[in-house]
Amino acid sequence: MALLLGLAMLPAGAIATQVGLNAVAARQSAYEEVLSRRALQSISGERSAIDEVREVLRVLATSPAMQQIQTGDCREWLGSVKRRYSYLASIAVTDDSGVVLCSEPAAPPTYRMARSAVRDRAAGRDGFAMGFVEHGALSHQPALVAMEPIRDENSRRIGFIAAAIPSRALIGLLDRTRSLYGARAALADADGRVIAESTADHGAMPPLPSAAQIRDRLGSDSAFVPVRDAAAVVVPLSAPDLYAIMSWAPDRPAWQRWTALGFSLAAPLLIWALAMAAGWLAIEMFVARPLSDLEAAARSYARGEHVVETEALENAPDEIRSLRRTMAAMAKTLRGREQRLVEALGEERALLREVHHRVKNNLQMVASLLNIQARGAKDESEAWGLARAHDRVQLLALAHQRIYSSGELRELRLDDLIAEIVRQLIQGRGAQSKDLRLSTHLDPARADTDHAIPLTFLVGEAISFALDCASGTEELKIWLEQDERGEIRFAVDCTAHANGALGPGARLIDAFARQLGADVGRDPLRPAALWVRVPSASGA
Repeated sequence: MALLLGLAMLPAGAIATQVGLNAVAARQSAYEEVLSRRALQSISGERSAIDEVREVLRVLATSPAMQQIQTGDCREWLGSVKRRYSYLASIAVTDDSGVVLCSEPAAPPTYRMARSAVRDRAAGRDGFAMGFVEHGALSHQPALVAMEPIRDENSRRIGFIAAAIPSRALIGLLDRTRSLYGARAALADADGRVIAESTADHGAMPPLPSAAQIRDRLGSDSAFVPVRDAAAVVVPLSAPDLYAIMSWAPDRPAWQRWTALGFSLAAPLLIWALAMAAGWLAIEMFVARPLSDLEAAARSYARGEHVVETEALENAPDEIRSLRRTMAAMAKTLRGREQRLVEALGEERALLREVHHRVKNNLQMVASLLNIQARGAKDESEAWGLARAHDRVQLLALAHQRIYSSGELRELRLDDLIAEIVRQLIQGRGAQSKDLRLSTHLDPARADTDHAIPLTFLVGEAISFALDCASGTEELKIWLEQDERGEIRFAVDCTAHANGALGPGARLIDAFARQLGADVGRDPLRPAALWVRVPSASGA
C-alpha cells in the first residue's frame, strides 16, 4: 500500500524531476552550442590554408598550359608557386599512371609516384581529394597531400596536380589556434586518425576523442563529442577527407556539475521520499505488522502448533482479529481431515500392495501348474509351448512382485526388472544356455506400472526368441537406456541365426509395441536382433 501511495504521487514527482532535467539539458545544450561556435571561429586559419591550397590546385589544373605540359618544363612555374605559398613542402604534376612530369623539388627522370589512398580516392571520385601520408615522395616527411585532376580540352582526365603541406606547418596552425582560444587542437582524416595536433605545454591538456568517437561524428556539420574531463567538437575542414577537433577543459569542475544536477533533482525526490515514508509508517503500524503476525500464525497453524496472540494482533483492527480466529478454527478442522486422509491413504497402499502380492502368488501357482504340465507332456512341441506359456506367466508374476516388494506403486525400476528377467529366462533354459556369453548394458530407467507390464512382456518375448535361436557359445547382448525426456530405448542382439519364421512371439512383440506406441526395428538377416523405442509417457 505504501508503494501504491508512492505511485499515486509519482506523476507530480516525475513532472518536477523532468523540469529539473530539462533545465540541466538546456544548460548542456547551450554549452555545446557555445563550443561549436567557438570551434567554427577557431579553425579559420586552418580552413583558409586548406581552401587556399584547393583553389591554387584548381587554377593550375585548369590552366591551358598545364594540358600541354612536357616532362620537366614547368619547374620554374611550380617553383614560383611554392615560393609564394611557403607552407607547401612540394608540388608535382603526374600523368594518369603516376609518372612525374614536373615537380618542385625535382624528381628523378621517369619517377613514378607510389600508389596511395589519396590517389585512389581522387581517381575514384574523379575530383579533388586530400589525405595524410607518413612519408611524402618528394618532401620526404609526413605531410597532408591534396590532389586535383588535370583534364584535356575534351574534359578527359590526363593526370593530377598534387601539393603537400608538411605536418610541422599544420602543427604551427594548430598552435596558433590553441594560443588564441585556449584549446587543444588536432586534425583527423576520414578514418578518425589524428594526423597532427597542437604542441603540448607544461600543464595538463584536455584529452582528445578516440578514433571511434571521431568516426561516429564525421559529417558535413560540426558535432559535439563528450570526453572524460573534457568537451570536444569535430568540425569539417574538407569533408569527407579532413576534419578539425577542438578539445577544451570543462567550464566547471566535475563536482560542481554533479552538484548542480543533484540540486535539480533533490527537491522533488526528497518530497516524494518523505510522502512515501509517511505512508509506509502508517501502513506498517496499522496494517503490515498485524498482517505479518497473522501470516506467522498461519504458518504455525500449518505445522500444527498452538499460537498465542501477539501484542500486534491484540491491538489489530477487529477485521484482522476475526480473521485470526477463523483461521484457528479452520486449521483445527484441516488437521483432523488430514489425519483421516493419511490413515485412509496408508490403508489403501497396504491393500494395493496386498492385491499385487496375491496376484503374484496366483500367477506363480499357474506357472507351477504349467511347468508340471510341460514336464509331463509326451510331445516335444507341446512341452515347448507349455514352457513358453510358463515363462510368460512367470514374467507377469515377476512384475507384480517388483511392484509390491519395492513399495513404489506408481513406477518400477526397469533396469532391475530386465536384469531379473534375463536371469530367470537363462536359468530356465538349463544346459542349453550354460555356454552362452551374456553382455548387458542397463542404464537406470523407470516406467509407470501401466507401461511396465506390456514392456515386461515385450522384453521377455524378445529375450526368449534370442535364447531360442542360441544353440551354443553365441554372445547375447542386451542394452537399455532412458534419455532426459523419458524416452526408453531397448535392444537385443544375438550372434546366432534363426531358422524359419519368427513365430507367435513376433506377433506378441508387435502387439505390445502397439499398446505402448513404440517403434520396433529388426534385421532381416538376423531375426534374433531387435531394437525398440518407447516414447515417454508424457509425450505418448
